[in-house]
Amino acid sequence: MKLYNIDHSKQSINYEPIQTTTINKTIKSGNNLFISLLEVNPIQGTFPIDEFIGYNLEFSTMNRKNFDLDTLGLLTSGHPQSIVYGDFDFPTFIIQKNAPNNILYGSCQKPHGKNQNVFPSADQSIEENFSTIKKRPNSLFLMGDQIYADDVADPIFPVVSKWSQALIGEDKRGLYSVDRRLQTTPFRKAIDRINGRQYTLENISHLTSNSAHNHLIRYSEYMTMYLLTLGPTLWENVEIPSFDDLVKNDNYYFIYPDNKKNKRNHKKERKKYNKRFNTEQKELANYVNTLSSVRRVLANTPTYMIFDDHDITDDWNISREWKKDVYQSPLGRYIVTNGLTAYWLVQAWGNDPDTFTPYANKIRYYLNRYLVTARFDEEWEKHLLSFHSWSFVAPTNPRSLFLDIRTMRRYDIEPQPLRIGRYIGEGNNAAQLISRRGWNRISSTLEKSNWRYHDPIILVSPTPLYGIGLIESFLNKFVYPFRLLGLPVNYNLDFEAWKYNGKGFNLFLQQLAKWNPQTCIILSGDVHYASAVKSKVTFTNKRELNIHQFTSSPIHNMSFSGLWGLLLKIVIWFNAQKRKRRTIHRYCDNFDRLQINSEKLELKKRYKWHEEIKYLTTSRGSIIETKNNIGLLQLTKNQMKNKLITAKVNPNKGIQ
Repeated sequence: MKLYNIDHSKQSINYEPIQTTTINKTIKSGNNLFISLLEVNPIQGTFPIDEFIGYNLEFSTMNRKNFDLDTLGLLTSGHPQSIVYGDFDFPTFIIQKNAPNNILYGSCQKPHGKNQNVFPSADQSIEENFSTIKKRPNSLFLMGDQIYADDVADPIFPVVSKWSQALIGEDKRGLYSVDRRLQTTPFRKAIDRINGRQYTLENISHLTSNSAHNHLIRYSEYMTMYLLTLGPTLWENVEIPSFDDLVKNDNYYFIYPDNKKNKRNHKKERKKYNKRFNTEQKELANYVNTLSSVRRVLANTPTYMIFDDHDITDDWNISREWKKDVYQSPLGRYIVTNGLTAYWLVQAWGNDPDTFTPYANKIRYYLNRYLVTARFDEEWEKHLLSFHSWSFVAPTNPRSLFLDIRTMRRYDIEPQPLRIGRYIGEGNNAAQLISRRGWNRISSTLEKSNWRYHDPIILVSPTPLYGIGLIESFLNKFVYPFRLLGLPVNYNLDFEAWKYNGKGFNLFLQQLAKWNPQTCIILSGDVHYASAVKSKVTFTNKRELNIHQFTSSPIHNMSFSGLWGLLLKIVIWFNAQKRKRRTIHRYCDNFDRLQINSEKLELKKRYKWHEEIKYLTTSRGSIIETKNNIGLLQLTKNQMKNKLITAKVNPNKGIQ
């Protein structure tokens, strides 16, 4: 790897080579897939701070042929596949310390999501400021749902199947040994056909996604989906067969077979799938056209990622019952293990090399065995399912602490009353998204990062601490109870809120009080809208904590569409007008219940803390943005500025 210190002026650009040593740590992740982590160190001194650093990657083959990024056609300025900006010769990045901390942040990028992918707009914002240190984004935070393992479009399924075999090369028949039932005709026939996995996953693995008809199962499929979602290379020269050709070649699974007895139902079913296929194909084509922008942003911006549920499966670890059902199922454990192994390689290792590199030899060993048996050993499965060190600290200034809210939960045993229509009963409480033990682990991780108490801090929570009350209340009353009861609900805004469990919410704030940061910023995604909230929390010891939360979601999975979306947006708009004009007073009583006060809290009441919440408006006067968006947070010593980037429409060029 070659690095250059770049001096960019109006008159010229100078590239000064930086003398470095490079350690290449490569893991063979498939028969034709290798994941490399490069550790690069300067031979003398330290790397330049708050300056542009350019880089080029050099490769050599078994027959000693050498090539680099330029050989691959990636360094030609102005070329559609170029990964350079402006008149730079190389992709560049910034090691930020004293310069403004400019963070792009977002979540939820689904290939067949509604409306336009917003990554090209983020790409354009970097292009416009490519040579301006103070304005250019120097970090990218992807805060969950980098892939949608449980919601795979019909047209992408054959592409995943093709490339997973070419890249990984596992024996597909190995899956049948996971559960004997998979060897029987109905399951074996359906599982590798488009639309053939819903019943299997519901009844054998006990997963709860209502879009699981093409759910990823094998490790090879998870790895391939990352490559198809985050870059354009695998899409080059790919021709997706037509719906009719797929049906003709027996690649589609139909509930009703095409025979005389089921002719009418089969015809209706085929019409339904044909319509879905055509819609998804258009959405997918639009998305694929944006992937060169995705790659260029990733190539020029230090990127940190944390999972949410869809990276593995919908509702991942949502309740004690979910964990019991799924992890007692061999197929359930198989799927989650495969998803976590892919996450380890593609996301976690680069986030925190010091934590994950010591496991490199272990994962090499188990991957080699997987390529023979198409199944990970029980020891690796147990290791991943009990691993709790996914949280990490990104070396930004101020430090950024990424929270794992999926694997360190606590499930309270006390029942909560449930009323759904005429049904009255008891159900489980929502989970504490991070248990007390989990917070202790996270605090230890933070302390090891050279962060000191009272230093400013950025917290990355995949789901917001503060949501929009109207939406949260709707979910809490009409959606979340069904999920806790284990019933599938077809609802695009599926999300879990901190406030659903008062103990968990209180633990979050109490942990912040212990750290006592000078400035506390929370960045979040997940909820399919963007918002900004400011809260002043006062504890019983009179200590005050000021929290600024910025939420950006989705990058490409707009949910507020159609008539229902329009009606909800109207209701939210009226609700927002009231919230813009007032401060919300809330307190936590001694039973960890979050209570709203119409006016400022009377100090006679017993409470653990009280807070004043203000929802901040966007430039358009609303407290939420429902279009696809990505946030840009700009931090200096004296100021923070949040901007939402949405898809830009040019009447002559369409969506940019």
